[in-house]
Amino acid sequence: MKPMKLIAFAIQRMGMCCLLLAGMLVLSCSTAPEPQPEPSKKEVQQDADRFFNKMGQEESAQSPSRK
Repeated sequence: MKPMKLIAFAIQRMGMCCLLLAGMLVLSCSTAPEPQPEPSKKEVQQDADRFFNKMGQEESAQSPSRK
């Protein structure tokens, strides 16, 4: 083969590979993520308790002690 035909052949193959990879990327990203299960009442209560404990610690650390 002539050098120009080899270059054209290589460019065609690279283009086909790029299209194949782009198609795979589009197909893999188009699926919707699985929905997360709803947290139980116990988990919600634990999260709320941790949040309020943390908030109480931050408030006590920020406020100067009054005697």
